Amino acid sequence: MRVAVNGNPLIGLYAKVSEDYAVVGINHKPLIEAMESRLEVEVIVTKIAGSELVGAMMALNSRGAVVCDQILSSELRELERELDILVLETPMTCFGNNLLVNDRGGIANPEMDSKILEKVADFMDIELVRGTVGGIKTVGMAAVITNRGGLANPNINEWEAKKLKDVAGVEVLTGTVNFGTDMVGSGLVANSKGYVVGRDTTGFELGIVEEALFP
Repeated sequence: MRVAVNGNPLIGLYAKVSEDYAVVGINHKPLIEAMESRLEVEVIVTKIAGSELVGAMMALNSRGAVVCDQILSSELRELERELDILVLETPMTCFGNNLLVNDRGGIANPEMDSKILEKVADFMDIELVRGTVGGIKTVGMAAVITNRGGLANPNINEWEAKKLKDVAGVEVLTGTVNFGTDMVGSGLVANSKGYVVGRDTTGFELGIVEEALFP
């Protein structure tokens, strides 16, 4: 399913998904309907810290969501109706950018504070280690992983891929979305049931996405 949000194919910036839920920062009917049908999730529409870019702002797995303390009380109430939420005070506010997780494990921006790392790992009930993807510290935008597979920035090296497999339990393939965008997290959202990708993604790219997410 290929979608654009008001002409913008970077749909991964606007949404974060788990096995059962999607949090979307903009009330955009085509994106919401695509997620409901392709990912089989319940959609929660809310901004995070006043931003529509919830894909960048929050991390999410089946255990719950991690957000920064700049979240507004009204936004928090909206999320807490459906999800367990961990609110953390940290200068590294964009947890969606800085964490790459599934229900087993993941990697974090290498500059993330140790105490924050421990709190996230404990809350999400995962093994979490510091790392990069293709040398990129914003790991949540450099790759997408589910409980079945993953798609990573083409520059990921063998050591980085092995670390991801060790902690998250998935093999990743390399590829792009949206006609060559290597920050695949910006244009792809997925769980183990399906995926939604930016409108500009080519047929060739779709083939690799399919192979990566559903090995």
